Amino acid sequence: MGTHSRRRFLELAGAGTAVALAGCSSAPSDAEGADASTTETETTETTTETDDGTTEDASNDITMSSVFHFSEGDDHQKHAVANVANLLNDDSTDTETIALVANGVGVKLLSADSTQAETVESLARKGVKFKACHNSMEKLNYAKEDLLEGVEVVPAGVGELTKLQAKEGYVYIKTP
Repeated sequence: MGTHSRRRFLELAGAGTAVALAGCSSAPSDAEGADASTTETETTETTTETDDGTTEDASNDITMSSVFHFSEGDDHQKHAVANVANLLNDDSTDTETIALVANGVGVKLLSADSTQAETVESLARKGVKFKACHNSMEKLNYAKEDLLEGVEVVPAGVGELTKLQAKEGYVYIKTP
């Protein structure tokens, strides 16, 4: 993602956060129960003018990275990979990177004996990054060799989710 689009994304995210927080004010109210303070919010216009003088929605120009968090059992594996595939195939959402971090029993999704192994491998060939929690692997007696090819082992799934969101700007999506 270029620095220009990342900066624009952060600007829009910041504006959205300010608007959301403005509604959370706990200002004192007067004797009749009416709010004594007034809060004005400014809406940021996200349209741009094209060369032919028409306008288009600039929010479509934002490229994002998303991280799916999967920690469920075998019954939810198909739904999890379907969510990832849906985002990957959504032409209206410009994604730079898509990752799935599995922890807890969710690590089984990334194992060679997963019922969704072929789908995971197909998504990986399309650029989706898969990451398995080492702590969960130890609890489940899984070794790196038990995982599908290309799966990255991270020290702690929750730590990886935190880093991707805080340091890399990934959007978090909890998948069943």
